[in-house]
Amino acid sequence: MSRENPFAKLDMAAISASQTPTKPGYGMTGAAKTVVRSIEDMAENTKKLMEGEVIVDLDPRLIDASFVADRLSDDGEEFQELLQAIKESGQTTPILVRPSSTDAKRYMVVFGHRRLRVARELGVPVKAIVKKLDDTTSAIVQGQENAARSNLSFIERAYFAQNLITSGMTKETVRSSLAIDEAMLSKMLAVVEAVPASVITALGASKKIGRDRWLSLRQLVLAPALSKVAVEYVESTEFQALPESDRFDKLHDHLKRYKARSAAKKPKAEAPVRDWTSADRALNVVMNSKARKVAIELTNVEAKPFSEWLTSHMGRLYEEYKGSKSETNGD
Repeated sequence: MSRENPFAKLDMAAISASQTPTKPGYGMTGAAKTVVRSIEDMAENTKKLMEGEVIVDLDPRLIDASFVADRLSDDGEEFQELLQAIKESGQTTPILVRPSSTDAKRYMVVFGHRRLRVARELGVPVKAIVKKLDDTTSAIVQGQENAARSNLSFIERAYFAQNLITSGMTKETVRSSLAIDEAMLSKMLAVVEAVPASVITALGASKKIGRDRWLSLRQLVLAPALSKVAVEYVESTEFQALPESDRFDKLHDHLKRYKARSAAKKPKAEAPVRDWTSADRALNVVMNSKARKVAIELTNVEAKPFSEWLTSHMGRLYEEYKGSKSETNGD
């Protein structure tokens, strides 16, 4: 069954249907290749989307953030480098915005959030291309632009995916936007649904932390006690003082140590206890059973004489015991 082209409304019919297979940031296999586009195709789509359009200067104060967030950090050094470059040479690449659906005088950024932020900080107009896009197309273009630039971390992509779904987008739209298959989307959503939001926010973009490490953290915080520990730890002064690049490893190690300590403190299973009291109440017997050891305690007035009698008849009693086992096995 043919799929609707999400870029149809963008007058992009000239885009070639042929695709050169390339490996995106996260692997695609099987039927997923028919759903998502390669990184090269995404870059080409963005290029064609912007070609031939009029670039205008807009007041950055009139531009709102995208309706779906995709970043967890300010990119620190990368942002400062971009700010310095634009300050020295000007903005060479325009951002893409769409008219606001609520205010005819305002716009919403589709991609180019960092360039918009630079313009705000420098107090200068931002160069932009204005296109009328619906929410679905806007989300796909935003995601594919980020994928083409490869500047979003695993958790930011997962965060973006969850925000898209929360905003009403279908999973097919999300997969197309992020160039991922169904299995990868499931892993992303599993992480952001299990790891508390406050923990994700505190960890930030975690640029060097990939899928497997996030899945490991998810496995830890599935335990309610460890999830609570994680939330408390990221709120601590000690954790807040850490650079973002060190936070994930510190939290992961902290939870593993806590889990190990908790396991060590767990009390050993109590040995089964059996008790017996004679009909005349003159003898009480308590037996504590372990794998290869049974402790027998005799109490009350008949305890000592019965123990002496038991000792003197131990041989006969043991033979009777063995005989009973033979009879049972014979049955």
